[in-house]
Amino acid sequence: MNKKTLVGLCMAACCACHPTATLVRLENPLALERPDEAFVITHGQLQDPGNGAVPLVCDEGGVPVPSQLDDLDGDGRWDELAFVYTLSPHQKVDLRIAWIDRAGYPVFKERTSVRYGKMTSPAKIEPLTSDVHGKYNLPRGKGYPYQMDGVAWENDKMGFRHYYDGRNSRDVFGKRVPDMVLDTVGIGADGCPGDTYHVLSDWGRDIMSAGGSFGLGALAMLSQGKLIRSGILQEDRTDIIDSTYYDLLAEGPVRSVFRMRFRGWEVRDHQVDVTETTTIRAGKYGYENVIEVGALPAGDTLVTGIVRSFNDRAPVEKKIGDRIVMMTHDRQSYDKEWYMGMALIIPQENCIETFDTPDAGTGADIIRTWCVKLKPGADGKIRFGVYAAWELQDTRFTQADFFFRLIEEEAERLADPVKMTLLP
Repeated sequence: MNKKTLVGLCMAACCACHPTATLVRLENPLALERPDEAFVITHGQLQDPGNGAVPLVCDEGGVPVPSQLDDLDGDGRWDELAFVYTLSPHQKVDLRIAWIDRAGYPVFKERTSVRYGKMTSPAKIEPLTSDVHGKYNLPRGKGYPYQMDGVAWENDKMGFRHYYDGRNSRDVFGKRVPDMVLDTVGIGADGCPGDTYHVLSDWGRDIMSAGGSFGLGALAMLSQGKLIRSGILQEDRTDIIDSTYYDLLAEGPVRSVFRMRFRGWEVRDHQVDVTETTTIRAGKYGYENVIEVGALPAGDTLVTGIVRSFNDRAPVEKKIGDRIVMMTHDRQSYDKEWYMGMALIIPQENCIETFDTPDAGTGADIIRTWCVKLKPGADGKIRFGVYAAWELQDTRFTQADFFFRLIEEEAERLADPVKMTLLP
């Protein structure tokens, strides 16, 4: 569908003056541009006409705004309208919600994706929207089913993955193109899972070396002075998590959302349950995690962090508004070949303190990692953003100051959000 057709569709819908049409007023309080700012309107915030029509966001000129309708609970009815819109410094703008037939909803460019590929029969890898992994870890070699060791997700900037076989490292794919590519990555010439992503390709490659850490943004438990992985190493066979569940909740042009539930994580003599919901949005150099955790052993603390295996430059920690920002920048890729930056942005209410793990030689399982102790906020949840960028995506990322400023501005935006008002 071309732009002229989209404009005509939206103008016709808006001019119909349906009584449930709503203005959405956006006000940027900052002297910062907000590219691809993400917004969500819930079903309950709108007056659904009840005739099968669905809401479409249009700008002041009648052009459809990139958006999607997500059914997050699987009941067949949309729950949230998600859209992105770029705001100039201090800009105030009124957008319009028009109600249109579902069949006429525009097709927007795909800028986010989730890929969970699993070999369901020899040489046949299929994308699954849900799966479960038990405590008996699968060995490498013939019959290994996972396309990329688990779930992978991407947007038009970067890609990431979670090791589903128990290692629980969160990894980084550097991308050189804005296209969605991870559906083809990790498949060998024989059609079976294969390590195709450690060689530089036109699309990019796996760039982060996890070393003895848990990667970027994974979880561990600090228990009696020792860090315990939420999973096992590759050479082990019996997981310390009884069952790990994966569910795709939403996938579309402006955001993708999936959930992982870890049931029966063995921490000392306790079984801990953790639910992790991950959202990646268009135009961002990272994603957001929302953590819900059951009762922990007395004195234990949930932890995340950033691998620092190849860091010669000291990490940077800042407080920006109500956010704690952790940033690193160096030749942090495999063999120190390229510059890349990594960062975490954590609401202050979820942050206790940061600390370093040992480099080696102490018997510690998790080494060379800059960590942060986490705690639930007022809503009982832990939230943090995970970010990465590399020089082959944009040569300016060879400069630490350029990456740090990008992250600092993102923290400023999170700390001082756009005011969104729904008007009749």
